[in-house]
Amino acid sequence: MSKKEIKNAEKTEKVTVPVEMFACLDDKGANYLVDIELPGVNKKDIELSMHEDLVLVRAQRPNQTLMGHLHFPLKVNPKRAQAKFKQGLLSVVVPVKEKRTPPVSVKIK
Repeated sequence: MSKKEIKNAEKTEKVTVPVEMFACLDDKGANYLVDIELPGVNKKDIELSMHEDLVLVRAQRPNQTLMGHLHFPLKVNPKRAQAKFKQGLLSVVVPVKEKRTPPVSVKIK
């Protein structure tokens, strides 16, 4: 194949590269803070949905679909969640629904 033919083939092929989303779940007491890195994604191309124990993200960028999920340690109130997207970082604050029980000291034998 000539260089010109290779260049034309590269333009017409859709290349799918496995991509990992980097996410962080931070416990802030009354809320969970979820940060998900979505470089190269536009805000309009993000789908965010939640259940009481799960957050689901689907994002589209040219030739790639990014999908991921995180489980919450405690049930949350998804109706009161707040999300913002800035410079490739999706940040979601989700109120915790369940009350935490105080830690219990366990005697070690």
